[in-house]
Amino acid sequence: MGAVTRITLLFALACVASAQAPPPPGKLIDVGGYRVHLNCTGAGRPTVTIVGAGYSFDWRLVQNEVAKFTRVCTYDPAGTAWSDQGPGPDCTSRVTEIHKLLANANIEGPYIVVGLSVGALTARLYAARYPESVAGMVIVDHAFLDPGTKATAPVVDSPDSPPAIVEMTPIVIIAEDDPGFRNLPENVRNLHRWAASLNPNLPSVETARKCIADVEAATGRLPQPLGDTPLTVVSTANESPNYPRLQQQLLSLSRNSRQFIADRSFHAIEMSQPEIVVAAIRAIAAF
Repeated sequence: MGAVTRITLLFALACVASAQAPPPPGKLIDVGGYRVHLNCTGAGRPTVTIVGAGYSFDWRLVQNEVAKFTRVCTYDPAGTAWSDQGPGPDCTSRVTEIHKLLANANIEGPYIVVGLSVGALTARLYAARYPESVAGMVIVDHAFLDPGTKATAPVVDSPDSPPAIVEMTPIVIIAEDDPGFRNLPENVRNLHRWAASLNPNLPSVETARKCIADVEAATGRLPQPLGDTPLTVVSTANESPNYPRLQQQLLSLSRNSRQFIADRSFHAIEMSQPEIVVAAIRAIAAF
């Protein structure tokens, strides 16, 4: 074999190796014909279950702190990161997936469910379907479809991009554009770029609309569908006129609710101000 051929072969092998998936920090759990990645750290009860959005490692700053006082699990929905392709990304599929995941991984409830953006809708639908499994809920910058604007929907390129119409012109937002992205450790930022390069199955504005309809159908006209279940709502300083009204509506979901303000965050609060999310979780874990 000539020198040029050997160099070419070594280069090709290096390219293949660099394209291989990094090892998952957690476990791949079968949820009925496909596997999803679950990463649990810490110890104690109730278990905090982060049901979305974002990749599991996007929550590293939150997970590291929550693991100091209870067990916390993050996961990658079907079709993202290490998880196999599967149903979704609609909320009904996600709720079924999460329920099977926790059962098959032998994670006992009830859980504190945490959801960001569309993930907050997943958390609400999960609570409606399995109320006995929910010890508390943390809503982080809930998905917001502003009826007061005339803009077309923004392009959603990231699992934690806001499916929100908050500008008069279309916007494109990915997690790497969020100021908080730089707070993640370099290895986590690299994991995010790797996962984003896989053409993941991500939610869209239409997903959010369908999720909202599913939540409304599941909760009916109940004025406070969570009853006395502890609820914390983490809000940003979003200046859209309808945003404060949405936050009040979210707080009214439970008779036992409290608001936290992440005033230096755009949307990815788990990256920009993880301490606010940790405080919102701790407030419920203390009950």
